Amino acid sequence: MATNNDKIQFRGEVEKEASQIVDEMRLGGINISELARQGLQQMLRETLSEEEKIELHQRYKQGEISEEVAQILIGDALEEIERERDAFEDAMELDTSGVFQQ
Repeated sequence: MATNNDKIQFRGEVEKEASQIVDEMRLGGINISELARQGLQQMLRETLSEEEKIELHQRYKQGEISEEVAQILIGDALEEIERERDAFEDAMELDTSGVFQQ
């Protein structure tokens, strides 16, 4: 099982060369680690289905994963899921005893 100290590594020779070229072109260079971090976050979010995002939100609410991890994996959808969940719970509490359907 992976630990927090494990490094994420992959063979990216072409990507490394491309990043070095851009780094050389910029006066202050580029922060390759930050670009990699942002790219990984974006790709993680893009690979998740809606069902997986909901499952992750449930795990976050149950305290199984931290808010930071939930934010990385779900991003802005975290707040959207909260709003939808609250609206659903409010709708469940509505008194429908006086509503008739023919």
